[in-house]
Amino acid sequence: MFQVVAHAFGSPEDALMYAPAPRPAPGQGDVLVRMRASTINPSDLIPVTGAYRHRTPLPFVPGYDGVGVVDETGPGVDPALRGRRVLPLGSAGNWATWKVLPAASCVDVPDDITDEQAALAYINPLTARLMVQALSPVPGDRIGITAAASGIGRMLIRLLDAAGASPIAIVRSTQARLSLRGEPAEVIEEGAPLPPLAAGLDAVGGLAGARLSAAIRPGGLLLHYGLLSGQPLPPALPGHARASVKLFRLRDWVQAASPADLRAAMSETFADIRSGLCASRVEADYPLAAFRDALRHNARPDRDGKILLRP
Repeated sequence: MFQVVAHAFGSPEDALMYAPAPRPAPGQGDVLVRMRASTINPSDLIPVTGAYRHRTPLPFVPGYDGVGVVDETGPGVDPALRGRRVLPLGSAGNWATWKVLPAASCVDVPDDITDEQAALAYINPLTARLMVQALSPVPGDRIGITAAASGIGRMLIRLLDAAGASPIAIVRSTQARLSLRGEPAEVIEEGAPLPPLAAGLDAVGGLAGARLSAAIRPGGLLLHYGLLSGQPLPPALPGHARASVKLFRLRDWVQAASPADLRAAMSETFADIRSGLCASRVEADYPLAAFRDALRHNARPDRDGKILLRP
């Protein structure tokens, strides 16, 4: 078995190592999953830098998204699960050949969902669906989205449009604006005046998040779910007295959800992938051993799709 592991905090290219490890054995209630593919998300890389060191014990293996096949079952688990293609959810550790986790944390992958889409089905699509449900948009609502040209930004645009809302896509460059051609959104470059908004979805923080908050009408909601700028939202937000600000973290929802709730939510997410609302574009595949090349590709400013890692 091989895995990409962090023994210290730092730059992902420097802190992560490709290393052999013993094949793990499933314990009571566990399964052993042989990974087929995983991907790279900001939520995988940020803990490596030490940003969450208070809750990130070393060493650790990154990777929340991924798909694999149950290879072995532990005591108390139905042996019929062997051979099932699953999403191993609820914890990091997918940047490896094998992963042990509770059988209850696995979600079956429908036969018509490819490995490529399954490996990308959790973090972005589920987050997008849950946040749109939390906003409960009504037809005609204008809803602002920062980092709108990102993978999850495009999903939010499509889900909001399908709900009858009017997405306002906020982007940082002309290139990002052009990349959203054909998407059902009004596109505005960061710093330009925003129209009055019913709500907002912020993945950036800092000044961009503050500007989005200022445009939200009284009683509206800003859902803050990312920190791509590296800067937190200002303590005194413009418009803070008018709009409520809530932090959305997928891990909080998953930890509170029952296995049945998680499976039901993923069933809806698989439907979103089939319909194209939450389908992801794959730009490149790399073997896990070439993870540094994959990280460099992932960081390219002109990247227009997800990067897959194959064990």
